[in-house]
Amino acid sequence: MLRPYRFEHPNTEAMELVTRRSYLAAAFFGPAYILYRKTSGFWPSVLVTIALTAGIAGFWAVSLTFLSNRMLLIALPAGVVVALMIQSSFVIQQVRRSFRRRGWLVRAP
Repeated sequence: MLRPYRFEHPNTEAMELVTRRSYLAAAFFGPAYILYRKTSGFWPSVLVTIALTAGIAGFWAVSLTFLSNRMLLIALPAGVVVALMIQSSFVIQQVRRSFRRRGWLVRAP
């Protein structure tokens, strides 16, 4: 799931790397990571972040109602981890798509 990428510009031979640390940054910073990479897809990533935050809040509310205290200790952190994994995958996909649209070559490192 955490596939690294190397982007190469065909004319200038400039190179950008997306490593496993990039996935971690994308998970925690989401739209800010897209701005850092200077790529497009900021607003879709903001919408995904809002949707995931609302999903976590809804999951939290439902879990507090129906799960026991022991199950809450497992379910709530697991829900947050899943949301962060979804966000990181979406943000890296947006970065990859943006580089490809601008003509960069996608390589495996």
